[in-house]
Amino acid sequence: MEVALKIDVDTHQGLELGVPRLASMLESEDVAASFYVAMGPDNSGRAILRVFRNRGFLSKMFRTKAVSMYGARTILSGTILPSRPIALSFPGIIRDLKTRGFEVGVHGYDHVRWQDHLDDIGDAGIRNELGDAFEAYRAIIGEASRSFAAPGWRTNNAALVALDAMGLEYRSDTRGVAPYRCVVEGRVLATPEIPTTLPTLDEVMGRRELPDDSAVRDFYLGLCKSDALNVHTIHAETEGMGQLESFTALVRALKQRGATFVRLRDAASRLNRAELPACEVIRTTLPGRAGWISAQGPAHTAE
Repeated sequence: MEVALKIDVDTHQGLELGVPRLASMLESEDVAASFYVAMGPDNSGRAILRVFRNRGFLSKMFRTKAVSMYGARTILSGTILPSRPIALSFPGIIRDLKTRGFEVGVHGYDHVRWQDHLDDIGDAGIRNELGDAFEAYRAIIGEASRSFAAPGWRTNNAALVALDAMGLEYRSDTRGVAPYRCVVEGRVLATPEIPTTLPTLDEVMGRRELPDDSAVRDFYLGLCKSDALNVHTIHAETEGMGQLESFTALVRALKQRGATFVRLRDAASRLNRAELPACEVIRTTLPGRAGWISAQGPAHTAE
């Protein structure tokens, strides 16, 4: 069983508090992981507008106890309270991750703008978001990022094409079942896409059939496949803080099952691009998640 932990860092608080806790736990468990950091401002407060746009967002906020989990400072960031830089506030934490052997990639620039307004900002806006994000990464790390993970698993044709032109080793923008190459308007892009294959914790919290942490742990153990790459996205703000104990228990249970933990870049290095299936990228919804996400669609058939 092979597991890739994809750790998304969406907020100032997540990088300051959640990331060091996760890194220490994973290091003590001798577990590899890939961190994807939002490189720009923390405008989390503006995400509250999703209450009016995305059906189910308000119930998710209550189900996951978002206010107590994130704290008032994060919930109001970018609205009543000024936004704070995320990556540039803690460059030492990011550099330390790389020094300790973890992978560090780009998780967009303004997470909320990308997730909520991707289709509104146009091609130029997308290029600006990517340019700012990769520039901030280079300023911190001293080299170019070789990977990208889309905020909120949201992408479109313009973003896919722009990222493909950057010559990345891979990207992880969608939900799906196995690595593939994206098809945009009949053209097969070169960059491998490694999708998230497992549901996130916030998507499964509150299910009636999962009454406690042990049930959630068993749920994930039952989903992991022995003959495939299991990509599990977690969040520094959730598993790195209030859910760290239960996440640690899951990691240990996976190790007891014989799981091998890999960085996504290591999984990508083994891929033969020419042999990857070419698939459409579709928009769909998922149980427990408000709004649409991008997902691996049907295989493309050349005409």
